[in-house]
Amino acid sequence: MRTQIHNRTTPQTKAPTAWLALAAVCLAAPACGGGSSSSSGASGQMICTDSSTPPGAAQVGAHQLVILDCPKIEDVDFTGRAEIRKYYNGLYFTQPRSRSLYEQAPDGLILKRGGVVATVKMTSYPGQFPLLSGARPFYIEAQTTTSSNHPDNFPAIWLLPIEHNLRLEDVYPPDPKRFERWFELDIDEGGFGPGSHHTAISWSGIHPNYRKIQNPNPTSKVPLDRTQPNVFGVSYDPATLTVRWWVNGQQVLEAGPPAVPEVARRQNFYLIVSAQSHRNISDYHMKFMGVRAYVGSAARAGTADPIDSPPPKGQ
Repeated sequence: MRTQIHNRTTPQTKAPTAWLALAAVCLAAPACGGGSSSSSGASGQMICTDSSTPPGAAQVGAHQLVILDCPKIEDVDFTGRAEIRKYYNGLYFTQPRSRSLYEQAPDGLILKRGGVVATVKMTSYPGQFPLLSGARPFYIEAQTTTSSNHPDNFPAIWLLPIEHNLRLEDVYPPDPKRFERWFELDIDEGGFGPGSHHTAISWSGIHPNYRKIQNPNPTSKVPLDRTQPNVFGVSYDPATLTVRWWVNGQQVLEAGPPAVPEVARRQNFYLIVSAQSHRNISDYHMKFMGVRAYVGSAARAGTADPIDSPPPKGQ
């Protein structure tokens, strides 16, 4: 996620890029640009009512459905006090967003520019939806549209680990005091090119001097019509630390270490959907139409289980 939504100014060093090559950028233009698809396509089908296993989930053995939801405004906590809700109107490093930035549409939750929803509370405590364990394979996808294709629009669908919070629960022995390590997984971000944009980012360091390593060439050159319902998904395999991105049922990109770090296996991830802007020169809204997630039935051999790992030590 880019720093427009983050209230920390974080100098970044350039990352090495010698690792997994890109998969096919886009298998076909219709699959990435609003045309129909055989599974989870951009044909208007609502994923939040479809319990069939997506190909991205099947590929990593994630067959257990754990999230299937059509977002509604009454499921968003605007008070800051509710403990167990589906969605919350802010992130741990932001102020709560105004209720005026949210509306209900017949087929989804509208986020006006500046709106954000997350599936954990702003104090980084779990909500109603389960976290996605990095010790298990998982697949998650969200269906969205935007009101325009203006290049200033910055719609984003992304995952953060709940351990990355103000309590510094992403500090792991024997790392130095206050040295954080976490994995950020950006399912899709708009405004970086004509097509979809997908990043895996390994973060580390002591605030504010964080270092990041991310996958190269994350932006598809195949145009994508974001005003149509599109389904953006990502799969994660802890055995190989491989992530693969999917757009409307088609695999478009893959990445692995060092952009996907070993610490991902110790962390537990939640969903964020945000309607941001690159330069605040366009007014638009983002419609969040649905989400579904699948997990593997058991941890893969050779991976670290968070239960068996040394507990994080925030200092």
